[in-house]
Amino acid sequence: MLLKIIRPLVLAAIVAFLTPGCDIRSEKYSALVEPGVSASLADLRRDLISDVSYRITLSVPSEKDSSITGHETVSFHSSSRASIPLDFTRSEDEHIILRAKKGTNSFDLDFVSDNRFLNRNEEYLYSLFVPAHARSVFPCFDQPDLKARFTLSLEVPEDWTAVSNTAATDTVLLEGGRKRIDFAQTEPVSTYLFAFVAGKWSKATSTVQGRDMNVYYRETDPDKIAQIPDIFNEVGQALTWMEDFTGIRMPFSKYDFVVVPNFQFGGMEHPGSILYNERTMFLGKSPTPDERLARMKLISHETAHLWFGDLVTMRWFDEVWTKEVFANHLAAKMVEPMFPGINHELSWLKGYLALAMDEERTEGATAIRQDLPNLADAGLIYNNMVYDKAPVMMRMLEEYIGPEAFHESLKAYLARYSYSNATWDDLVDVLDAHSDKDVKSFSESWVNERRGGDMMGTLKSFSDQSKYQDIEPETIREAKILLAKEGFLAGKTTTAKYLDMLLGALEAETNPLIASTIVSAIRTPLLDLEGDRSAPEARLLKMASSHALEPCRLQLKRLLASCGTSPAVTDAVYDIWAAEKDKGLTVNDYISFACQLAIRMPEKAEEIIGIQRSRLDGSDPSRSYNKNNLEHLDFVSRAALPDLETQDAVFEELLTPQGRVVEPWASEALGYLNHFLRESSSIKYIRPALDALLEVKATGDIFFPGNWCGALLGGHSSAQALKELDSFLEDNPDYPQLLKNKILVAAYGLQRANSVKSLN
Repeated sequence: MLLKIIRPLVLAAIVAFLTPGCDIRSEKYSALVEPGVSASLADLRRDLISDVSYRITLSVPSEKDSSITGHETVSFHSSSRASIPLDFTRSEDEHIILRAKKGTNSFDLDFVSDNRFLNRNEEYLYSLFVPAHARSVFPCFDQPDLKARFTLSLEVPEDWTAVSNTAATDTVLLEGGRKRIDFAQTEPVSTYLFAFVAGKWSKATSTVQGRDMNVYYRETDPDKIAQIPDIFNEVGQALTWMEDFTGIRMPFSKYDFVVVPNFQFGGMEHPGSILYNERTMFLGKSPTPDERLARMKLISHETAHLWFGDLVTMRWFDEVWTKEVFANHLAAKMVEPMFPGINHELSWLKGYLALAMDEERTEGATAIRQDLPNLADAGLIYNNMVYDKAPVMMRMLEEYIGPEAFHESLKAYLARYSYSNATWDDLVDVLDAHSDKDVKSFSESWVNERRGGDMMGTLKSFSDQSKYQDIEPETIREAKILLAKEGFLAGKTTTAKYLDMLLGALEAETNPLIASTIVSAIRTPLLDLEGDRSAPEARLLKMASSHALEPCRLQLKRLLASCGTSPAVTDAVYDIWAAEKDKGLTVNDYISFACQLAIRMPEKAEEIIGIQRSRLDGSDPSRSYNKNNLEHLDFVSRAALPDLETQDAVFEELLTPQGRVVEPWASEALGYLNHFLRESSSIKYIRPALDALLEVKATGDIFFPGNWCGALLGGHSSAQALKELDSFLEDNPDYPQLLKNKILVAAYGLQRANSVKSLN
């Protein structure tokens, strides 16, 4: 066992017995102890346990492969004498049975942490425990409705800094060039929201509207670092809006945030140490309106979570959507005064309804609410129904009961359940109390039923001016473009006709958000088009240099780099890359261009990758050096090289957990291996990659299984590829449905290519 009591506990009020998970004398408890955290176990503990607290000390070596060791004191009140399972993945059966007495209990434990969800790099680490990964790092009751107060001490190298949910209260120098940083006790938070970051980070501080804030980052580009004051200002605007809307001051002791390279998510709402994705936060020199709006929406989303998710938390992860729906619904409201020149009705269509439709049309679509028997599968709950259809539902609900009743209901909900947990039904009861509408029937229809066509009906209403008299012409134009896309995907128009319509619409478009929608829509018909694509690609190439909208020109260059095939396009992309002509393109864009060119120009692949590497390796003093960019290129470029043995070796590496540590890079590399120009040689990867999906899910974060499937299947359209997919599904009739849904969502394009496409 990796856990042990380290000293006798002599207080008469404390009883502490610790036994391995295999020594369970009660049949009742034996049935509840299984890998993960079952709903039945969570229900039992919710009824028994209260007043939980953890005092944790973690010793973090500078070497990323060395084990992190820890000591903790876990305390709680038990309503009766009982054998209570404590969660820890490194013990037998992933549980340790605590023999607790009625009343106050306290247990001291030593342990060794699992590295999987500590995201360890040579110079830094960050914890990411959502949805139930805290139990991999320290023993705990890892369920969202057992909120606890955490007191953390981190022992780290002396030249490292550290961030957690609360402010540091003391720093003590230790022997051997190390130090201990002690943090104040947290407010009551769920285990998935407890967090810490440590390593070599740069720091900037600002006082925004009377609040002291810190941002920690690793970016070295001066142009990107210069954006930090704007980011602070945007955070301040989001906080002020939420405080005004809820009538509740920011409910946690501080708002520090960390901008993380290669972050798996857009952001993560740990109170006091919010994590943000570096790519979304630090923009290029000429960001598009979509990119500027995306950053503000991300900040607004994570800030809204401090109230909806952190202050009031769902009881179980089957209702994770109840925090995400508020974060997105309120983020859409929040950005309106901050971007007064944008058509926000159009943006809402583009940002939520269209994305919900992208999933609703697939065989993997679900209801908004999904059953979840065990938290081991909680990551598979996350999908476009959670993030995009739920906000559409919430907007309809607000219109149904009226904005004033809706607003008053939310304030009452927050007041009633602050620092606690609530279910969707709890909120429905509050809404019912403030409205004479039948909220329960509305909820049953929208939330619990898997209904195809919801989004199509809503979209059609936006293209019908008789329903919304005051709708802007641009919003109608956006809706009609989205409807045309649905018609094409359903086989109601030919590929050539649809593509020509899009190109003509783009040539005339003056709204950058609509232009962005059109550019995104072009990819599928362009790749579907059989025969010579040089004519439509020539039109795209011309617009890439002459379109009136600068953001559109930038997006077209990215589109052509990723899916263009004509010699003229390849030459043009090469010229842009070689001369680094477009300053609006980012470092990540140039890495992507280099890899795409290596696939299209195999005779020059080594040369292209070598030149790109020389731009990033620090040998040119005129360029800012960022080690992460070099490591990114070195990892993904191997998958773009033409040598088949190299490609096979990269694929075999991706089948191992060690080869997928940086998940965005792993997805990118898998996408290059399965590039649409390599389909004939990459079909062999489909079956083994699908066979590995259960293990990918077990070792990866919440979005990675879906990203893995998308990268694997997104470049395939052949009947042989579909045969591989169908064979896998036939051979696995009892495959876990939540994971199967990820395959079916990713397989939409492949399935469509062998059905509807044949009609064109």
